[in-house]
Amino acid sequence: MRLDQYLGFSTAPDYGPPPPDDVSSRVWDVCIIGSGAAGSSFAHEIVSAGHSVVMLEQGPFVDQNLSYADVVKQAEAAYVRLYSGCWGLIGFPWTSCNVGGGTVYYGAASFRYREVDFDVSEYFPHAELPVAWPYDYTELAPYYEHIETLLGIAADPSRDPTAPPWGSASYLPPIEPSRAGQLLTDGGRSLGLRPFPTPLAIATVPYRGREACDKESPCIEHQCQRRAKADAVTVLLQPMLLGGGLDLFAGLRVVRLERDTPSTVARAVAVHVATQQRYEIRARYFVVACSAIESAALLLRSADEHAPTGLGNENDMVGRGLCFKASEWVLGWYEGSQRSEPRPNHGPFSTVAFTDYYLDSAAPGGMGGLIYEASVGSRHHLSGDEASVRIECILGDTPSRENRVQLAPDRDALGVPRTVMDYTPHPRDQARLEHMIGRCEELLRASGCRNVRRSGKDYRLGGTHLHGTCRGGHDAKTSVVDPWSRVHTLDNLYVVDGAFMPYPGGANPTLTIQAHAHRAGRKLAQSRL
Repeated sequence: MRLDQYLGFSTAPDYGPPPPDDVSSRVWDVCIIGSGAAGSSFAHEIVSAGHSVVMLEQGPFVDQNLSYADVVKQAEAAYVRLYSGCWGLIGFPWTSCNVGGGTVYYGAASFRYREVDFDVSEYFPHAELPVAWPYDYTELAPYYEHIETLLGIAADPSRDPTAPPWGSASYLPPIEPSRAGQLLTDGGRSLGLRPFPTPLAIATVPYRGREACDKESPCIEHQCQRRAKADAVTVLLQPMLLGGGLDLFAGLRVVRLERDTPSTVARAVAVHVATQQRYEIRARYFVVACSAIESAALLLRSADEHAPTGLGNENDMVGRGLCFKASEWVLGWYEGSQRSEPRPNHGPFSTVAFTDYYLDSAAPGGMGGLIYEASVGSRHHLSGDEASVRIECILGDTPSRENRVQLAPDRDALGVPRTVMDYTPHPRDQARLEHMIGRCEELLRASGCRNVRRSGKDYRLGGTHLHGTCRGGHDAKTSVVDPWSRVHTLDNLYVVDGAFMPYPGGANPTLTIQAHAHRAGRKLAQSRL
């Protein structure tokens, strides 16, 4: 059997050239593990300051011949708790495992977190872990503006009733509503709601050498053929690779981090997924950005005589506080035919959103969530005689010590312990989600839809919004990293992806992950390198 068949690819994966034979003799300024939203953003700050970065990515480079389904199939699964109480190897510990991470295939939703997301303590008195971030919105606002300028965000925050202050930020013209989006807009207004264009990292006009979106090709779960979507490869990685300062090696799975002294990591030990060759990568600083699940798993796998339960795990907090955001799709049908749609399933996946229920006195505890149009992707095609509207509601879930990432006793084909995602929703979150599903059903009916039903999304399997396993905070007893994402007990190790979030927020997290990574990267570049 060929390697690509074994891994599940329909075409052979492109990992590019392997590291040179003398790679272990070089010492980079910073080694970043993971090339997605967080890793690329952190790298941008370090490279822009003139320092050297080596980036290690487990997945392949992608092109138009490599589908999202290919990438999902090749990434190893994680154990999750089934409804029966048994364990199944069916969880998704990645958004996607490839150069650029989930940004290559995402829908580009780019919400800023609301001010309340940085401290929801009054709405979560039941939480057993602190839900306040170690800094507030004003600390992150300049970095939101910075990453928004790099990406080019199509948005109109003046129409978002709960938008936080956006200062001097400028935005591209928002996406025009799709047919479904217009139905939702009209239906929402009939209920007294205030719909607004979904903020998207998609160029609606030519922007920094990228073409404008023409809505002529699928978007979510696809690569953008016109480079209108601001994925990490297009906007951040390619310019850094062309300009120098960044070395990127794909196909390298980092199996553990090793240290020579109790306070510093000395090297990343990696195995090439195709050849099984082992490499040791050395740097002055190490940055973990593998996604919240795999970042925690890497720290746990890196146990040594100084930390027998894992790096940074002196207080048994690594992996704890796992959050997925509670979410559900709700679907309805309206009069007409999908065949009459101009290019159905093409163009942006979302054109209209609602935050009227973000804080909702009728919701359990007073906190509701976000609703937005969520058109179907390649894996969810409808038949041609159906005209449908699908919306999604999402809400921040309650951090719990018992919801956690752990290591399984068995190992994968590379000899690495498999990952366990142990997650049980809090009853309050389940009640809040049911409340929001009711709001969605009401909105769809007001929009003229019939046969309204939930679509059966199981967010507990992971794969999209991953947060909270290396929590940020001032107190090492309830967190793993400090406000700048440095592991409390190590001088040169950072975790900068969604694992940092002590509360996952009530909106799509990518823009916030990117802003936080820029903040942490700039601090390191200016004060320690």
